[in-house]
Amino acid sequence: MRGMSPQPRPRGLSLYSACISNLFLLACTVVLSQFSAGCASVSAGKESPAAKISIVPASVDFKEVVVGQKNSQTLQISNTSSEPISFEALRVSGSGFTVSPIKTPITLPSGRSLRLTLVFSPTKASAAAGSLALSSSDLEAPVNVPLAGSGEKAVPQLQSHPSSLNFGAVAVRATSTQTVNLKNTGNVPLTINSAAFSHSAFSATGLSSGVSLAPGQTLEFKLAFRPAGSGSLSGTLSIGSPSLSSPVKLALFGSGTSTSASAPTPSNVSHSVSLVWSASASSIVGYHVYRGTFSGGPYARVTANTIGGLDFSDTTVASTGRYYYVVTALNSAGEESAFSNEAAIDLPNP
Repeated sequence: MRGMSPQPRPRGLSLYSACISNLFLLACTVVLSQFSAGCASVSAGKESPAAKISIVPASVDFKEVVVGQKNSQTLQISNTSSEPISFEALRVSGSGFTVSPIKTPITLPSGRSLRLTLVFSPTKASAAAGSLALSSSDLEAPVNVPLAGSGEKAVPQLQSHPSSLNFGAVAVRATSTQTVNLKNTGNVPLTINSAAFSHSAFSATGLSSGVSLAPGQTLEFKLAFRPAGSGSLSGTLSIGSPSLSSPVKLALFGSGTSTSASAPTPSNVSHSVSLVWSASASSIVGYHVYRGTFSGGPYARVTANTIGGLDFSDTTVASTGRYYYVVTALNSAGEESAFSNEAAIDLPNP
């Protein structure tokens, strides 16, 4: 407004502004110093190799590879400059590392990309390091891509779960079946070349010669018990593979019972065993119950399906018998825990 004199500026304001400006410049200097070695965009001089090309990934780690096998990784090189770039040589160093054959020199136009396949095939069980060097007269210096990997010894391993089966009492010429999981727990593929039983009362469905399992793969098959006569029987299933030093063996048990009309069959008396257990501390999807006639096993599974609760009633028991029970827990991947502590029960007669 007319007649009013301008307001005086507070003293020290210009000095305060200068301090702020100096502090900001100082911070900028620190940032530029911190990133100038690896960030071409802050270079004040000539454009660095890293500013002209983009390499994804910046380094390649093949992790663990079994000796005698190989692992391949893809590398993408992109020309991010405004001019074409000619690569006179692509060289790989380091034991076990190779690059897919490519004819050089090769010119990469602006904005275009080139894909390379790198391979690691270790010859010994030890860590390895190397690099891929890209040489170009259009770059001030070669660009190196670090390579790493580790060779590991081949460990063929096959496991059966359960490791033994007891079919319990089965009527003569009747058939009882149970499920078995065969898992490749090693680090190399396995091919099954034999599956032999020591007793004709036992047989398998879904298990045959020529089946191949990759590391971590599981094969589910059925085992059957069909007794031809009365009495206790035992046998062995031997599963062989050329990669294994010895076959995997599964112990089998069962007994045949007579169906003669003269045998005592008290139809008016039935027995059952009620089991209750504590919840697993791990994250699980359910439980299985196993039963045996000897302390410490072998046990046979009596639950056809996974149990979601914490109790089970076994109505398939006979009078005048002593039974031993254990419980296992299953996670979402289908892996089964070890047996719980054993619980024993004696049944009356009748």
